[in-house]
Amino acid sequence: MAGTADTEVIRLELTARIVFILIVAGLLGFFVWLTRALTAYQPLKVGPSPAVFVERDLARRRTPRKLGWNWWAFFLGPIWFIAEGLWVHAIILLVLIGLSGGILLPFTMLYAGAKANETLEDFRLAKHSYY
Repeated sequence: MAGTADTEVIRLELTARIVFILIVAGLLGFFVWLTRALTAYQPLKVGPSPAVFVERDLARRRTPRKLGWNWWAFFLGPIWFIAEGLWVHAIILLVLIGLSGGILLPFTMLYAGAKANETLEDFRLAKHSYY
């Protein structure tokens, strides 16, 4: 009986060492790949200065402001998204509120208030896009 327990312990130690070696080899391979990828990365340079190109899209419209505040979306939440035709966002917010039992309601209100203008502008741009 004692011999069987000893062989089991030896097997477990051997398995743990093999798994540890595989993890270390995987991490080493990942970091080698990451350093090679980062050294080969060249930033994209378009136009006289990248800031000028980023401010406008291909339709020559200004890009929407990030994190603007919308009080109507803050107070109405998913109802505002439905009224504006953003059904997917409204459904996601309703599912989050429903599954959490209302605990995530303040967070969904903050998200709706902060991201509503940007989401609506992106939706309007995408409606007139070929992509």
